[in-house]
Parts: sequence; C-alpha cells; structure tokens
Amino acid sequence: MLVNAAIGVLNGDMDLDRAVALHKLSKNITESLYSETKIAMFQHEVGRDTHEMGSLPIGDTTQAKE
Repeated sequence: MLVNAAIGVLNGDMDLDRAVALHKLSKNITESLYSETKIAMFQHEVGRDTHEMGSLPIGDTTQAKE
C-alpha cells in the first residue's frame, strides 16, 4: 500500500495529502500492533492469558459497567 502510494505520488497519480494520510494511518497501525505484541509477550512471560490480537482490553476491566 505504501509503495503504491509512493509510486502514485511519483507518477502524479496520487495527491500528496492523500499519500501523507496513508502514511500516518500505516504508522498508527504499526504502533498498535507493536504495542499489542509487546504486551502479549510480557503477559506470556509472567504466565497470564493473552488476548486475541486486536482485542486487547484497555483500562480497568474490573470495574462494573454502568
């Protein structure tokens, strides 16, 4: 996807703003996957159950939902 965006900009087929937006989206996805992987590795090391990728609970899950 990023290579196609770079080629599109180079050839004048893709707007630079759209390519920058795709780059930012890709960066966010990469950072999210990195965080989930690091947390899963740590949980595995300490003997805790790991969650399916993409379903990492955020915040305090012990409090009752209102």
